[in-house]
Amino acid sequence: MKMMYTINLVITIRLLMSFLNRSLFSLLCLFSAVSPSFAASLQQSPFYSNGAYYQLDNKLVMGRIENIVYAGIPQLHQIAVPAKIDTGADTTSIHALNIHVQSQHPQLKHLKDEALLKAIAEHFGEPNSQWWLDSFDTPERNIQASVSFDLVNPQSGELITVQRPLARISGIQGRADHGILYRPVVELLLSSGDLTVATAVNLTDRSAFSYPILIGKTFLKNHAWVDSSYDYLQQEAQASVLGKKETAYLGKQALAVSYSLHYRRSSLDARNIEVNLKQQQVSFDVVTPQQRQRLSLPLLKMLNIGDKQHPLVNLTLSFGKTRKSIELVLRDRSAYSSQLRLGREALNQHFMIDLSADYLSEQGLSKAIDYKPHALMMSAQEVIGINGVEFNASPSLAVSTSLLRVKRLKTLERSGHVKPIAAFSGTDRQGSAYVFEQDIQRNILVGEQSRPVISASLKLGEQILHSDIALEQATADKPEALLIGERFVDGPLLINTRTENIFNKTPPIKAGYVEQAQVAGMAIAVKLDTGADLSSMHAEDIEYFDKQGKPWVKFTYRNKAGVEQQFTREVVGRMVIKARVGETADSRPVVEMQVKLGELSKRIRVNLQNRANFSYSMILGKNFLQHGVLVSSDAPYQLTKPLK
Repeated sequence: MKMMYTINLVITIRLLMSFLNRSLFSLLCLFSAVSPSFAASLQQSPFYSNGAYYQLDNKLVMGRIENIVYAGIPQLHQIAVPAKIDTGADTTSIHALNIHVQSQHPQLKHLKDEALLKAIAEHFGEPNSQWWLDSFDTPERNIQASVSFDLVNPQSGELITVQRPLARISGIQGRADHGILYRPVVELLLSSGDLTVATAVNLTDRSAFSYPILIGKTFLKNHAWVDSSYDYLQQEAQASVLGKKETAYLGKQALAVSYSLHYRRSSLDARNIEVNLKQQQVSFDVVTPQQRQRLSLPLLKMLNIGDKQHPLVNLTLSFGKTRKSIELVLRDRSAYSSQLRLGREALNQHFMIDLSADYLSEQGLSKAIDYKPHALMMSAQEVIGINGVEFNASPSLAVSTSLLRVKRLKTLERSGHVKPIAAFSGTDRQGSAYVFEQDIQRNILVGEQSRPVISASLKLGEQILHSDIALEQATADKPEALLIGERFVDGPLLINTRTENIFNKTPPIKAGYVEQAQVAGMAIAVKLDTGADLSSMHAEDIEYFDKQGKPWVKFTYRNKAGVEQQFTREVVGRMVIKARVGETADSRPVVEMQVKLGELSKRIRVNLQNRANFSYSMILGKNFLQHGVLVSSDAPYQLTKPLK
């Protein structure tokens, strides 16, 4: 069965308008009120009209994580389900329970489920072929099979029973000696943004994975690009702006809100937690100074956090007149000032934060795209230059005047010099030492500590901004850092957690799902895999040894094209790969490699594994692709030429 795809004229116009609004939004959000010259320079900058796209070449641009809707299932039609977008996956995969397969074919009707799938592969497949990627719609393969399965409503926990014809079988290569794992494939209507695709999906238990849906080529091909530098890109235009301080409501119960710009999960202060695993229910008390109420909710899953397990539930909360369904970890937060902490997942799906405002929900939340046009937007991780030195910078909810923590700090008085001088030194983002001397403009008192304040010339991408920066000597508990506070600019400062390095974004590099890359001087074919966090490289004959007290590794790279090279590299980490059901976890050494794709060259971390059973000896994951590479599942070699 061929995938069907239709977008009418109205949807096309909506997509074009969304793209135009997005480009305007990228421009306006980066205007600063601190100086007319800064705003004027932004207006003249070609970069800010080429920021993140919602649509490109008449195709959707998806982030690495997006919301997916089951468009053809009425009970789930309006419910968004988070999905990982994976250009490395041939087939889309969805979380399903109670999967049963049966057939009316005379030779197969006595078999069911896994035995039936295996028999179909043995009786109707050719040896060493990938026939299961083709349709069964031929007379000799008229399997007459159907699949019944349950989908989980992520908000209520209700099981929705669905039945569909067996469209094909998906063969998944297992690790080590596990051979091929067979999964039933059915066709479902899936939607993201304004795009709806009749998608071949394989059914499996994905409860051990972070996201219940994995979107592969059966959805992406001919329909979408994938931008690994974003999560929930399609939700950005719908984001509501919260203030630095907020109150959320559970019914009439007021919950003080705080934020985590780095941790994924959100958490709710819960007491007297009782988990019933058999009924998949959890009961708990929500306690605030004014009120206490007990709730019983469906248990989504138990999460391992540190050495403890905590239940995960879905709860609908109100922010003014805006209601949002949010996944929450239940835990005792009595030691904290807020009952509700919103993590990156909830922020990415629903919100941005204005560091310069409080309690915006009481005024009625505005969408970021309609918010104050002179706002400056930054991500949770930026690179900012001070006097020619680059620093990793993060927005801070705890400081008003931006703060640079330094290794050493002294105040100097010099004859003939009107103002005292701050002499400070430390290390930049690359670990190199720097030394500065600069006039102290004033001092601010924070508790019992006096902080000198300098006026700094800051480089934000290609733009220059002048802002006050306070200085503080770093300690073991407070290491060197550049923290951006609400007074960074005179106007609103919006925090967008969906991406990183907004200030340094460049026009996208369009690439196919396979390209030629230069890796440590070797020209090899690489697979561009947005589903992988870390890039991976084939390695044989791995030998470990110590060098000056540090772990090192020797290994041989070779591929089917006859390229072979030996390497010696320092081990900079280890990566543990989650196991599929029935397999054991895999631990791999991580080393650094210089990789060049087109004009993009980066030194990145790669994990080493034996990839002899895979089609490609190397994959480039998020840690490389996030530097502006948009990946298409339509065809290979859209950026480079294949090797001869």
